[in-house]
Amino acid sequence: MTSHLTAWQLPTRARERHRAKERATHHTRSVRYAVLGVVSQSRAGIHGYALKRQCERILGHFWHLNFGEIYRILDRLADDGLIEQLLAAPESSRKLYRITDHGQRSLDTFILEPPTDVPRPLRQELAVKLLFAGTDRVPELLGLIDHQRRAYLRQLHLLGAQRRKLRRVPIDSFVTNLLIDGAELSVRAELAWLDEVTQKLQERVAATP
Repeated sequence: MTSHLTAWQLPTRARERHRAKERATHHTRSVRYAVLGVVSQSRAGIHGYALKRQCERILGHFWHLNFGEIYRILDRLADDGLIEQLLAAPESSRKLYRITDHGQRSLDTFILEPPTDVPRPLRQELAVKLLFAGTDRVPELLGLIDHQRRAYLRQLHLLGAQRRKLRRVPIDSFVTNLLIDGAELSVRAELAWLDEVTQKLQERVAATP
C-alpha cells in the first residue's frame, strides 16, 4: 500500500522544497488569473498586442510580464478551456483571445476564494543578519539598516510616481489606487520597524559597559 506523506512528515530539505514549490504555484496561479481577468474585460476578444498593453496598464504596477510570458499563460488558459482563440476576421491571421463561460466561472470562483498567501515578516535577509551579528557589529548593522531604509524610500517614490501617472490616464483607477495604498502602507510599516530597530540597537550599545 502506498502512503502519502504530508508536508510536515517530509524530511527538512524536502519540506523546504515542497514549500518553495507551493509558493511558486501560488504566484503562478495569481498571475494566470490576473491575465484571465484582463482577457475577461474584452467581451468581443482581444489580440496579443492590445492584451500586452492592457496588462501593462492594469498589472504593470505589480507584475512585469513580457510577450513570451503572456503567450505561455494564454496557451495554458486555452488548453484548460478558460479562453478561446478566434480570428479577428475571415481573411486575417491575427488571433483574438476571448474568455469562455467556463473561464468566467473559474475567474468568479477565484475572486470569491479567501486569499491563501501569508505574510512572512521574519524571512527578510536583514532579519537573519540581526539574529547572528553581535553587539560589536552594531555600527555595521546601522549602516545596513540605512541601506535598507534608502531602498524602501526609493520604493515609496516609485509608488508615488505610479499614482501620479494614473491621474494622467483617463481610466477608472479606483482599485489600482487602493492597491498602491496597500503597498505604501506596507513600505511605511517597514520603515517604522527600521526606525525602531535603529533606536533599540543604539540604546543597547549605550547600556553596554
